[in-house]
Amino acid sequence: MKTLIKISWRNIWRNKTRSIVIIVAIILGLMGGIFGAAMRLALEKQQFEDTIETQVSHIQIHHPEFIANPEARFRIPDGLQIASDLNKRDDIKVASPRIVFDGMAATANMNAGVRIKGIDPEIEAQTTGLKGLIEEGSYLIEEGRIPSIVIGRQLAEKLNTAVGSRMVLTFQDVEGEVINASFRIEGIYSLPSRAFEERKVFVKKTDINEIIGDEEAVSEIAIVIKNSDDFRVITDGLKEAYPDTKVRHWGDLRPSLYYSLEVLDEVLIWILIIVIMAVSFGLLNTILMSILERARELGMLLAIGMKRVKVFFMIVLETTIISLFGGVIGLTMAYGMISILNNTGVPIPGGEGLSELGYASVLYPDLETGFYFQVVVVLVVFAILASIYPALKAIRLQPAEAVRQE
Repeated sequence: MKTLIKISWRNIWRNKTRSIVIIVAIILGLMGGIFGAAMRLALEKQQFEDTIETQVSHIQIHHPEFIANPEARFRIPDGLQIASDLNKRDDIKVASPRIVFDGMAATANMNAGVRIKGIDPEIEAQTTGLKGLIEEGSYLIEEGRIPSIVIGRQLAEKLNTAVGSRMVLTFQDVEGEVINASFRIEGIYSLPSRAFEERKVFVKKTDINEIIGDEEAVSEIAIVIKNSDDFRVITDGLKEAYPDTKVRHWGDLRPSLYYSLEVLDEVLIWILIIVIMAVSFGLLNTILMSILERARELGMLLAIGMKRVKVFFMIVLETTIISLFGGVIGLTMAYGMISILNNTGVPIPGGEGLSELGYASVLYPDLETGFYFQVVVVLVVFAILASIYPALKAIRLQPAEAVRQE
């Protein structure tokens, strides 16, 4: 076996130019494929973090009628107690009770439709990280005569208002009566999703509950679980535990993102398979040309008694070695490139416009180490497959005819 490896290695470098060209092709192909896979994964992770971890949470519980009619009167029975029980569970990180309903926000300049969320500031900071998203002002810490409100940057620009200004919210109380309440803008938050910024406003749950006439009202419980992979199991358990409520996981709330992430692993590996297949055809052509050029030499080896199976494995080894040689270099360079870009980020041209759809303007590509091992396996498999046809051509040579070739 050692002898075959030595012969295969020497055969690779007989035509250095051709070997270097195919090695460079493997390197560039792998780097391009891995970069594409890393960028796709970074995009999906960014969407997951921005959508699930800062906006939706892993699981939400509502009154069954709330989905079609987001009004204060559709409250979760014993909502505070349910949230308290959920916060005691080992598989749940935090459960945030909220009072949520639609209304109108008005300033001295104009008005806009908004979704009002009454929250517990401390619990909400653990649920969506809203506190860390504040870019101007403070996070519902003031105790003034007028209750505080936190709004998005897009809404502030749309209503031409700023921190310290007043805002009037119009909404219905638990009895369906229309109420107007004045709030002081305490802070402005920022997210990649401009639609979320323009639509969602946050107030203290204690303030808004007092205004609507029910200090214990809860219309939404947002749940963050400890292991995000367990969202289906936990959701099913909650449905059985609270049959009178509507329990939905993030896949139900954001089906397009759910589908995209579900097929992501397969998409990533298929991207690499397509790239490696393209490189393999070039490799096959290179090895086949090498066989045709060495037909007389291979015929002589067969004539002096070298077994055809050894000739077969020698060709397979040549293909595998050249693939692994280029693959190791390519994967090493790709790993270094991804590591650097993960620190510096990759600016997306036109990223500001993409924020309308919830995309970030800078992505930070990253890949798990296991993905690189998957690439090695796929590369070796396709290298072996690419070597079969040239190897079969070699062992089918007739020694008497081959040695007479010029």
